[in-house]
Amino acid sequence: MFIMGHLKIGAIKRIIYGVINLSPEICMKIRAARRDAGLSQSVLAAEVGCKQSALSMFEQGDGTKLGDEIVEKIAQKFGIVLGKEEEDLPTTPRGVSRRRPGTAFCPNPECPGNSMYKVGDLKYYRPDRAAQDPAGGKFCAICGEVLETRCPACGAEIHEGGVCTFCGKPYVSAIEE
Repeated sequence: MFIMGHLKIGAIKRIIYGVINLSPEICMKIRAARRDAGLSQSVLAAEVGCKQSALSMFEQGDGTKLGDEIVEKIAQKFGIVLGKEEEDLPTTPRGVSRRRPGTAFCPNPECPGNSMYKVGDLKYYRPDRAAQDPAGGKFCAICGEVLETRCPACGAEIHEGGVCTFCGKPYVSAIEE
């Protein structure tokens, strides 16, 4: 116990949990990299050998949910540097775009850029991609949510409309009332 008094909290968590305790910011970068690559959590989890639920909790900012080997596989896959403090990591300049504007949508059903419409008793949302993604960035220009570039259900490229023509699932999920 005396030794633990001289260790940083992160080091103590690594001893207790046996994992790299990453900051929530790094976990979010991994989430963004996965989305940018067009991979679902299930597909990535299967590729690296973990459960989708553990990957989901990890991406929400709990850096202790995946073991070192899994985290290192994911980081290597997406070219993310681990083992440094957040302030030592290189940052991407703001305004740098990797894709055409208007090729992503906001998955937030409460975003004003998603127009609700009904087909029978079913509610759907039609994303205004030009307003949500005017510069080809990573975040919605209206509400700040991370933009999606592929169908969340099947990973197909998105197109006009509110429903994927490949799997039939809506791009934006309705809020349960």
